[in-house]
Amino acid sequence: MVDWKRREEVIGKDVIDGDAKKLGVTKDLAWSSDGRMALVIESEDDEFFLSFGEIERIGDVVFVKAKSALSSAPSVTCPVCKHKNLLEAKFCAKCGRTLEIKEKERKRSQPQTD
Repeated sequence: MVDWKRREEVIGKDVIDGDAKKLGVTKDLAWSSDGRMALVIESEDDEFFLSFGEIERIGDVVFVKAKSALSSAPSVTCPVCKHKNLLEAKFCAKCGRTLEIKEKERKRSQPQTD
């Protein structure tokens, strides 16, 4: 029998690696265009994606074997409140300030499609 988890049961949990170090806190769920699922992990200074395949176990915390399982999440930081926003955001989700990011940077940060 499959043990399904709801979003609410995972968001807000600490993420711990195999060396018992806290890597961050689960912030949200994400999925890729090819159907893979990941957790969005927020650390003190950045956001990362943690593929579900890299999760060792979920209980009181989310346990992963190594920090290398995390991949950087592209974002744009608000110049006023320092909130990290989605790369495609035009306004800050926290304070509403207009976000200015050069189109060149947007294209460079987006995955290549063939």
